[in-house]
Amino acid sequence: MKLAKSILKKFTPIFQNTSFFMQGQMDINPKSRWTNRELQQETGGFYPKDSSLKRTINNLEAWDNTRRDMITLMLRTLIDKKIEGSMAELGVYKGGTSKLIHNYMPERPFHLFDTFEGFTDRSVTAEKGHTEFETKGSKFSDTSLEKVRAHIAPQNDNVHFHKGYFPDSLPDNFPEQKFAFVHLDADLYEPTFEGLKYFYERMSKKGIILVHDYNAWIGARKAVDDFFADKPELPVPMPDKSGSVLITKQ
Repeated sequence: MKLAKSILKKFTPIFQNTSFFMQGQMDINPKSRWTNRELQQETGGFYPKDSSLKRTINNLEAWDNTRRDMITLMLRTLIDKKIEGSMAELGVYKGGTSKLIHNYMPERPFHLFDTFEGFTDRSVTAEKGHTEFETKGSKFSDTSLEKVRAHIAPQNDNVHFHKGYFPDSLPDNFPEQKFAFVHLDADLYEPTFEGLKYFYERMSKKGIILVHDYNAWIGARKAVDDFFADKPELPVPMPDKSGSVLITKQ
C-alpha cells in the first residue's frame, strides 16, 4: 500500500495538467481506494445516511469524475436539508447527467428540455448575435430523444421529456411548481439565459442551479454574468472539467 501510494505521488504530477484520467476520488466516495470509512459511516458518505430508498451513482465520462461527485453531493445535500421541489435539466445531449440525477433521486419529478438534435442554424445565428462566437450547426447532433430515453431507462414515470427550443418547449399545461435542482448545460447564450429567467423565480429557497461550461463556452458565461448582475446570489465557479458554476437561491 505504501509503495503504491509513493508511486502515485511521484508520477501523478507529471500528468496532472495533461491527462483527465489522473483525477483523484474524494475520501468519502465508496469507490475511493483511500476511503475515510469512519467519516463515511458517520455521515453516510455519498448517500443520505437515513435513506431507505436505493440510490445509484452512475459514472459520467472518465474525465468527469469531479462533476459526477459534485452533482452527487449537491443532491445528497438537498435530501439531507429537506429542500423540496422538482428537478430539471436544460441541455441533455445523450443523457449522461440526466441518468445520474434520476437514478440518485428517482422519487422527484424530473423535466428534461432539449432539441435532441444538437445545434441548429437557428441556434448558431442567435449565438453569433449575442457573443460574436461562431460554432458549427451540426455540433452535438449525434443524439435523439429515443436514444436518450433508452440510455436513461427511467425507473418510473417521474422523468418527463420536452423536445424543442426552450422556452417554446414548455407545454401549455406545464404545472406551476417549485424546483430544488436545475442543471443548465445548453452551452449557448440564449437557452442558458432563458433557462435562468424561467427557473430562477421558481427555485425553492436554498435550491441549487448548476450551470455547466461557465469556463468553456463564452455564451454560457455571458448569460450567467448578465443574469446575475442585479441579483443577490453569487455564482461560484467549480473545478470540474469545462468549469460549472453553482448558484444557491437565497
